[in-house]
Amino acid sequence: MFLRHIFDRIKRGSSLNLLLINMGLLDELISGVLFIGLPLLRGQLGLTYEQIGLIFSVSAISGVVFEPPLYLFSDRGSKRWWILGGLLGLTSVFVLAGSVSSFFLLMVAFSLASPAGGIAIGLSQAALIDNAPGEGARIMTRWTMLSSIGDFLSPLVVTTIVSFGLGWRGLCWIAAGCWLAAALGVWFQRFPQHHHSYSHKDNQPATSIRAALRVALRDTILLRWVILSMLTTMLDEIFLTFLVLYLRDVLRASALMSGLTVGVGMAGGFLGLFLLDRLLGRIAPLRLLRIASLLALVGVLGLLLVRTLWFVPLAFFIVSLGSSCLYPIVEAQAYARLPGRSGMMRFISSLGQPFEIVLPTLVGFIAGRFGPLASLVILGSAPVFFLLLAPRSEQSSKFIN
Repeated sequence: MFLRHIFDRIKRGSSLNLLLINMGLLDELISGVLFIGLPLLRGQLGLTYEQIGLIFSVSAISGVVFEPPLYLFSDRGSKRWWILGGLLGLTSVFVLAGSVSSFFLLMVAFSLASPAGGIAIGLSQAALIDNAPGEGARIMTRWTMLSSIGDFLSPLVVTTIVSFGLGWRGLCWIAAGCWLAAALGVWFQRFPQHHHSYSHKDNQPATSIRAALRVALRDTILLRWVILSMLTTMLDEIFLTFLVLYLRDVLRASALMSGLTVGVGMAGGFLGLFLLDRLLGRIAPLRLLRIASLLALVGVLGLLLVRTLWFVPLAFFIVSLGSSCLYPIVEAQAYARLPGRSGMMRFISSLGQPFEIVLPTLVGFIAGRFGPLASLVILGSAPVFFLLLAPRSEQSSKFIN
């Protein structure tokens, strides 16, 4: 029933929108190959823990370096070719990863995965926003719902494939086939033409982009939305990781109790997104954002103040109920500040990637010095920033011509 509700609403749009909105689901589903299936390759190549850490670091750094300029230029013309190139790049990544015979080639594959995925998935999302002006919050809510489903199913899919004895090579070839099928789907779609804010004069193309970038970087409301979008990572997987550590190391919870807490949290996240989708159009997005922030804050305070094992699942349910709604709303508001220039918004948003890379290390250092509860205090402060930084009225959050 949950999935039927999502797809019934999406069917009102074109087949292009249906294809694009499922890119997030496909990405989360296939990303499990690289993360969950990597131990299968470790024995074949004799990888050390240091090498495994290095390839993920190289992948992250590659994304930071190559994604922003590609986003910046994607607003010039149709995003179809950029998305298609990213999907073919992902196909090549998994073909290479499935054929590696050395650590160097594996590192090359991982270094290509981040920028290719960023362009394919990030610009699929941007194209959806371009195709439906004024529907950003609803689109982002459904995008996040489908991505969450993919994230939930990924370990099950990878485990099922491995159980048939296909191994690392089989996983990679199946993943490559999925991305190739997505690329073919994009190839046969006709993307609508949009009016863009850049000048298309042949003599000054770079100047017009620089001018547009300067204007965007001076938009303090846009920067506030981008910062808030970046802060949503504080209540995502990293919060869950240190919550599980807190359960195990401080409250001495069993594996069953930890698993129950994770499951309850996921249920809260799905419910929050479902309610958000139903309430959009009835309640203003900024008011929904304040309600969601308060819910997440109440859950965090309960988690920190009531230090009993039975209360943790309930508190985490409330945290997830509120925090799951934050990203769709703030991301949609950021897109709305730059109508027709979604690539520019992706560029500005990508400037926050170093924060996402450094955050786990910083929080881990705090947990190592002061305990996992201290890390939850730092991460759990995110709702406060949402209440402080979000504009107070719908009028102040609208774009400026």
